[in-house]
Amino acid sequence: MNANNQVKLLLKLYKLESNGNGVDKAQAVRRLEKKLDSSLLKRYQRLKEKKGTGIAVLRNRICSGCKMVYPETHEMLKYRNFIHSCEYCGRLLVVTEKSA
Repeated sequence: MNANNQVKLLLKLYKLESNGNGVDKAQAVRRLEKKLDSSLLKRYQRLKEKKGTGIAVLRNRICSGCKMVYPETHEMLKYRNFIHSCEYCGRLLVVTEKSA
C-alpha cells in the first residue's frame, strides 16, 4: 500500500480517536488497523498504549497531541501528506496540505 493511503488511514484513525465512541468505534478502529503496514501498526499500537492516542495532526504548525508549536521554517513543513514523528511527544504526526 502506498504512503498516501497510509496517511489517509492514519487520518481516519485520528478522527475515531478524537470523536468516536462505543462499540462501533472499536470495530472501526480494528478494521482500519488491519489495513496499516505492519511496522506502522506496531508503532501506532505502542504509542496508543503509552499515551492514550497514537496519532496527532499538525494544524497551524501545532501538534494536536502535545500542543507544541513548530517554527515556520521547520523542515517537516516542506513535506505534506507525510507521516512524521512529533519531536516533542513522539506520536505519529500527520502533516497534510492544510497544516502549514
